[in-house]
Amino acid sequence: MLEKLEDFLGSTKPMEGIVEDVKGRIEERTTKGRDYQNRSFAPYSEAYKKRKRKSKVDLRDTGKMLGALDTQVITPIHGKVFIKSESYGGKKRARTDMIANIHTTGTGKQPQRDFMDITKTALEKFVKKHYDDKIMKILGRR
Repeated sequence: MLEKLEDFLGSTKPMEGIVEDVKGRIEERTTKGRDYQNRSFAPYSEAYKKRKRKSKVDLRDTGKMLGALDTQVITPIHGKVFIKSESYGGKKRARTDMIANIHTTGTGKQPQRDFMDITKTALEKFVKKHYDDKIMKILGRR
């Protein structure tokens, strides 16, 4: 039993599950137009709505920014979800990570739409699912 527990704790598999779940939560909420605290995103400006013919705020103008959402496991107990730095656009080239940062922080005229964070409760749920419950199973407890 101790050997199984040691192997489990040294594995990156639980963290892989956590970062994938966090990524999924970000994608799900953002598609619904909600920030990490489940509040509606600030509305688009009237000029933007008119130009894009779109009023639902889901941060999917081109799909590039959220398409660059990625995960990385650094150690068995450390992982991250991030926007890859990819360039896109015509003459005016933008970087996906910079655009995400502008939305998250509300830089300049952009209203803050903090979509890249996660609540402590949600994170604890993922830790329980990928670590605690599995440890209890190894120990023979439910």
